[in-house]
Amino acid sequence: MQSPIQRWTILSVIGLFFFMVIVDGSIVAIAIPAIARDLSITTGATTLIISSYLITICATLLLFGQLGDQFGRSRVFKWGTLVFLFGSFLAGLGGYLVVVLLGRLVQGIGASMTMANSYALVTDTFPPEQLGRAFGIEGIFISLGALAGPGLGGLILVQLPWNYIFWVNLPLGLLCLLAELVIFPKNKSQYSGRIDWLGALILALAASTLYVATTQVSYWWLMLLLTMGLSYVFWRIERRVTLPLLDFKIFRYHLFSQSLLVAFLSFIISYFFTILAPLYLQLALKYSPGVTGVLLMVTPIVSLVASPLAGYLSDRYDQRLEMLIGMTILVGAQLTLALSTAQYEPTYFIFNSVLIAIGTAVFSTPNNVIVMQAVPNKMRGLADATNSLVREFGLVLGTTLSTLIFYRLLSFFSHRSVSTALGVARPLLLQAQRGTYLVAFMLLAVALVILIRARIKERSEVDDR
Repeated sequence: MQSPIQRWTILSVIGLFFFMVIVDGSIVAIAIPAIARDLSITTGATTLIISSYLITICATLLLFGQLGDQFGRSRVFKWGTLVFLFGSFLAGLGGYLVVVLLGRLVQGIGASMTMANSYALVTDTFPPEQLGRAFGIEGIFISLGALAGPGLGGLILVQLPWNYIFWVNLPLGLLCLLAELVIFPKNKSQYSGRIDWLGALILALAASTLYVATTQVSYWWLMLLLTMGLSYVFWRIERRVTLPLLDFKIFRYHLFSQSLLVAFLSFIISYFFTILAPLYLQLALKYSPGVTGVLLMVTPIVSLVASPLAGYLSDRYDQRLEMLIGMTILVGAQLTLALSTAQYEPTYFIFNSVLIAIGTAVFSTPNNVIVMQAVPNKMRGLADATNSLVREFGLVLGTTLSTLIFYRLLSFFSHRSVSTALGVARPLLLQAQRGTYLVAFMLLAVALVILIRARIKERSEVDDR
């Protein structure tokens, strides 16, 4: 076990890397119009720059989790940092869309290598009684990245060409890499000679077809059937190989499976607010983009305080009870959003933003600790990769589901097919928004019921003893 200074330095380096990754994501979104103009392509085509990165991460997380278990999590994390930096340099070369996409593909591989092993690396580094604080502090870096991204991106685009939104990663990334080489522990390799390459290929195909299914209108059902078929093939392969990419035995750990399920539901719902809030502020309330940006910063600002505090409480009190309280707050936030009438704004919006930030911190921090501690040490890399995979798929599904429900409800209330919120009357926007948040409320209510039943079962087992 490392000294306290080494432990917190390792955590800081991991946090700085994730700060860079989060900033990179938000900067790219802001630069889409500039990239489209410079490369003479449509804004629709430039969305591939974001989606290719996300799908690459989803498709390779389990593979790099397995490689981390065999070759050492620290080693894979270091190589992931190097690969991410090379991808950043390549994407910044620009010139043609294919060059940027290739750079984003390499970036996605590097990000996946680090994401698949970060929580496991933190769990290996810190004693159990300090894990909550460690994950809480990591949440600070993520919140800071969400805060800094839009401002830093705007500053770069005003002063420099868009290429620098990728090259800005290089100085901080090199600093992280040097620190990793000096401070990170040297893992012993446990390479067995068996890597589930076939399973990795089938999972990559399944992730790709799922993405196509969520973006196509005409043949989405065909792509969805293909995704289900590939998922079945993946399940059959994993049951037969000696060293599976996803060892389904990990789901026999009931606490792991339960915590992962409720986390998956929370990941889906988290993007409902992300997608709908800007539309509500700018189209329903007629706020300027500047005011909208300030109001959208409320949640990450509150998270800066809520995340470490939730980690501190997680180390000292009942983690399952803290999860239950956090989920209750999140359910309450979705209910208040579903009851919104656009009155008392922006106070009402700020209140809900604070609720979401607090609920997410109080739920997710102990949940991450429980997920990582619910399995044996030899399966921590798999647990980390599975948790990250569930998070990424949840965000993809949340984006698609919230958009689909909102525009379907908008079409229903408008009595015609509607594919854009521009020019739609305010009452119709509010009705569609309330209906979408009501669906989110019901999904999170399911997660809350699962946690309540688990709590009751836990208490009854204690009483029986």
